[in-house]
Amino acid sequence: MGHFARVAPGAAERYRARWRENAIDTLTAAIEKLADDSLLRALDEEQLQVVLASSTRKDLKSGDVLINQGDEEGDFAVFLLSGGLKIGMVSPGGREIILNFCAPGELVGEIALLDAVPRTASVTAMGPSTVLLIPSRTFTDTVSASPRSMLGVMRALARRVRQLNLVIESDRTFSMAPRLARALVRLIDPDAKDGRLRFNPSQSDLGAFAGLARENVSRLISEWEERGIVRREGRALLVRDEEYLELLAELGDDL
Repeated sequence: MGHFARVAPGAAERYRARWRENAIDTLTAAIEKLADDSLLRALDEEQLQVVLASSTRKDLKSGDVLINQGDEEGDFAVFLLSGGLKIGMVSPGGREIILNFCAPGELVGEIALLDAVPRTASVTAMGPSTVLLIPSRTFTDTVSASPRSMLGVMRALARRVRQLNLVIESDRTFSMAPRLARALVRLIDPDAKDGRLRFNPSQSDLGAFAGLARENVSRLISEWEERGIVRREGRALLVRDEEYLELLAELGDDL
């Protein structure tokens, strides 16, 4: 711990004081929320404290747009403390594509910590949410002072590339049902006991997430509801047979 060649003496304590003044959660609590595969996990605890304490808190209402696709000022990443975020983009043909739904502890827009190109996707609050805006300058200064942290960031990015390749490959080979199954499995709320989906996505959102037309999503859900695989409860969708959907998502048309 303690690789801070580019962080001025006393910076950590000044950041902690700013954190307290803004009445944000304690640093320890924020670090505990951090997802295991987050890019920030490449930092040691003291570095994490400096980076998170240099951030700015922002409270969002449902539907608030935090980042717009094409924004020129991509100089911060977003750490989600509470609520949910939708990451999406509009294709050249005008079709909405949802790249991900993010839960507390996840980092969004982390590529902006390493470069300064325009944003490639938009970020929208799925409900009342609280985020920390992490400045890229603090992150790069902290990471570049520690070769071990730089290596950790490189490894984290390599894992992301491998995961993205797997997603792209399965999208090319799987038919509609396995693709929707994979989307539903990814959205099951781990804290719910009834198979409820996080963020209560609409059928249009599910289609944009799975790469399917809304009509196809509606047809598949109706078929699965008849078979007892899913159940609708008002606007909410509950997964009743998670094992079947997991197998369908993994094995595709070979199931």
